[in-house]
Amino acid sequence: MVHLGTSWIVPAAAAWALVALIWLIFAWREPKGRSWHIVLALAPLAIFAVAIWGPEQLAGAAALWLLMGGIILVALAAAWALGTALRNHGVMDILYPLTVLAGAFAAVGVVGADAWIWAAMAPIAFWSIRLAVQTFGQNAHAEREPYASWRKRFGAKWLWWSAFQIHLLQGVTVWIWCAPIAFAFDAPAPRPWWPLVLGGAIWFAGFALQSAADQQLAAFKRDAANRGKLLETGVWSFVRHPNYLGEALMWWGFFAFGLAHPLGVLTVFAPLYVTWFMGYASAAPYKERHMARTRPEAWAAYCSRTPRFLPWSRPKVST
Repeated sequence: MVHLGTSWIVPAAAAWALVALIWLIFAWREPKGRSWHIVLALAPLAIFAVAIWGPEQLAGAAALWLLMGGIILVALAAAWALGTALRNHGVMDILYPLTVLAGAFAAVGVVGADAWIWAAMAPIAFWSIRLAVQTFGQNAHAEREPYASWRKRFGAKWLWWSAFQIHLLQGVTVWIWCAPIAFAFDAPAPRPWWPLVLGGAIWFAGFALQSAADQQLAAFKRDAANRGKLLETGVWSFVRHPNYLGEALMWWGFFAFGLAHPLGVLTVFAPLYVTWFMGYASAAPYKERHMARTRPEAWAAYCSRTPRFLPWSRPKVST
């Protein structure tokens, strides 16, 4: 179990409080999505309070989680500077999985590495590098949607608002997702192996589903005869967003790692958040709106017979 002390936490909390204040001042001028900005700006302050005043068993994991957040924040600043220089904030989609890996390595530097830690790091590293490589080809050359539209919408203030709208918003989100990783690494030794076995099985199921979805979609797009059509076979007949479902499952695997900690079950909010984000808040809804706008009839027919995100949900026609 990690004992980082609290001497660094108080000034770090004060620094984040200043960042959050500035963030909220700017966010208050943007009614669209304002509430989500407020929640994510304030969330780290609650964890700072736990790290300072919480019981020792919980405070240690919270401190390690905050340390990971500090590394993610530094990486976010670099991503914002790069995106600003290139006029392409789509680089955030390339770099954000690498920020998780950087935070995990920072945690390993604190707790020390052993066989259990390296076994847990393997799927984290694989997920991070694979996603970064995959998104590089899609985002490196030009600013994609919705970032390009936001650049036009916000005009001159996009220079500073992009830091909040893209980088901090997404950065705090992935930091919240990382809670089980921090608890897993903070677990007292010797850590039990069953959470790794369980988590590895769940992670692999998610990886297999996402990989199959990506490969089937790539093959479908390569065939010129499919231009203008929808992919409705393979895992895409199972749910409308199998790639996002696979992503959520992988984070449920990371949650299982966290069960090595006596209080790891408390981090269940993280995979629940990932599931909600992928299926109902951001990723899938954005794709749903795009497809309903560009191919309304075909998409409506597809929705009428294929569940949206969870295979047992009742199909509904998107409007």
